[in-house]
Amino acid sequence: MKILYILFLLILIAGCEKNDADPLSDSITDTSSEINTAQAFRILEQATFGPTNDEVKEVQALGTAKWIEQQLNSSSAYDSSTDSHQSHLQRYKAIAKMAEPSTYESDQDFNNNFHGRTSDYQTAAWFENALHGKDQLRQRVALAFSELLVISGSKQRTRFRGDSLASYYDILAKNAFGNFRILMGEVSRSTGMGIFLSHQGNKKHNSSSNTHPDENFARELMQLFSIGLWKMNQDGSMVKDSSGNPITSYTQDDVEELAKVMTGYDIKGNSKFGKTSRANGEEWSSPMEFNSSHHEYASKTFLGSTIGTEGSSNSEPSDLDQALDIIFQHQNVGPHVGRHLITRLVTSNPSSAYISRVAEKFNNDGNGTRGNLKEVVKAVLLDVEARETKYSNNGNYGKPKEPLLALTQFLRAFDVKPLDGWKSRMNATMNGVYQFFYLENIIGQSPLRSETVFNFFSADFVPADSHFISNSMVAPEFQIQSDTVLIKFHNLIRSSLNTNEKNAILENNASLKDFASARSYTKQNYYINIDSELQIFEYALDGDTNGDFNNINDSEKKKAAIQTLLQHLDEKLMGGEMPSDYYTALTTHLMNMNWGKNFNAKEARNVISDAIRFMVISSFFMIQK
Repeated sequence: MKILYILFLLILIAGCEKNDADPLSDSITDTSSEINTAQAFRILEQATFGPTNDEVKEVQALGTAKWIEQQLNSSSAYDSSTDSHQSHLQRYKAIAKMAEPSTYESDQDFNNNFHGRTSDYQTAAWFENALHGKDQLRQRVALAFSELLVISGSKQRTRFRGDSLASYYDILAKNAFGNFRILMGEVSRSTGMGIFLSHQGNKKHNSSSNTHPDENFARELMQLFSIGLWKMNQDGSMVKDSSGNPITSYTQDDVEELAKVMTGYDIKGNSKFGKTSRANGEEWSSPMEFNSSHHEYASKTFLGSTIGTEGSSNSEPSDLDQALDIIFQHQNVGPHVGRHLITRLVTSNPSSAYISRVAEKFNNDGNGTRGNLKEVVKAVLLDVEARETKYSNNGNYGKPKEPLLALTQFLRAFDVKPLDGWKSRMNATMNGVYQFFYLENIIGQSPLRSETVFNFFSADFVPADSHFISNSMVAPEFQIQSDTVLIKFHNLIRSSLNTNEKNAILENNASLKDFASARSYTKQNYYINIDSELQIFEYALDGDTNGDFNNINDSEKKKAAIQTLLQHLDEKLMGGEMPSDYYTALTTHLMNMNWGKNFNAKEARNVISDAIRFMVISSFFMIQK
């Protein structure tokens, strides 16, 4: 327990040095290809689901700026509907057909059947993209947007129709490098969003029944998705009146007027407006369709602009696009979206100058275009605060890792693959498919599974700690990095190394398939391997890799081999930046492991597993600098 106490420290500081004086001319840096391992590792922590050795080498060969350009312009599943890239929805359907072959024989069956566990297939598709997708930056930005434009399958009807979640994630991934205005439009018409924020089946005011349009989506579209509660300057600071009071960005009247715009939209194929059967031909993965009989055609005035009266027609009216244009042009959108991307990718407490530089790029990409997300993402990642070491070396800089991202980084580092042969809930054999069962109950997160529209954590969360309070610093991820979650995260890492690691599996099973065949959909079905670590440790120990670990009881040789192992794992997991006291503490613990003379290989594997485990659960790993 002593080593656990030493390494499983209270995670301290996740902010950034507040330096509002940084000149705009210094906003982009690190365009040289001459970067070291730590610098390559850093951009990969910010822009992927975890650095891998091949990607570190690629970044070093290209340089940060060129690597980002390559990612921004790489092919994706949305370039063609017939190429080898599969969208989230396409992969979701393929997994569902494999898991429930008698239920889902054709694509049409997805509109006629539902079950609470179909959301598992969306999670499996998400992990395939996150863990193995070549378009890592696109997928990482899509995750960031899923935490701004939130829908969820947690305790919601969407969990019964995983296709609604998969198609919604496709909207985010497809538009991650597109234009924010287009993203707003597709999100507003999404069936998943319509169901989640209850504007699906929204009806115009009825005086006889005294019913009014649902205001849920209208409010969150402004408050959470685009402009926030208070008017902002370009640097994200509040605009205040002559008395020093912040000025609200919208009013209740604005919400009521915008709600009128969102009337008349319903699930495509729905037999009764506003109702949901979750089957019977309803197309939950298609945009909502318009029904003129329930739409409010009268003029609407909100955010200081008026949308004129339109005549009734079966065609969709222009008021939704007009309303989105009004919101899109609001002065808050640039700093609101820019700050969100900075905090999800780079640092919890960006300077006002950093926010201003990114917002400026949102407002005008240099060619007169507003909302160009490709340029915004580039501005976020190439900014001086994202690249220069004077910021990453500052104690208040950086961010806590989301538990989900800490997990994906660990899994990618150790060559994760899906187990072949486990059984679905219909007892079908699953091959090439991941299963991460109820991950939100283990680490507090799973993609598209937040408890509310406010995301897994509040952007303004301040830990109950004097350092954060006195320095006016936020650390959003600490809201879910609770003691319980961190312990469960530790247990998940331990089981991954002891139960789901290839060499541990083969010690007790004839094959990986033999192991998988006894596992159901209620298990975590993946495996990792520490083959390279075993070879590195044994070569340093014995000078060979024959698997006997002959000198493990020689303390001098064991200590030297442990040092070699730790240096290797340091580069693999921490970019070569692990503090010296970690080396000391880990070496002490690992040297005290002794399995006797007859269990050399088992001792070696446990030395490696403990080294990995304590590094991954340490405060240094759980902070992104």
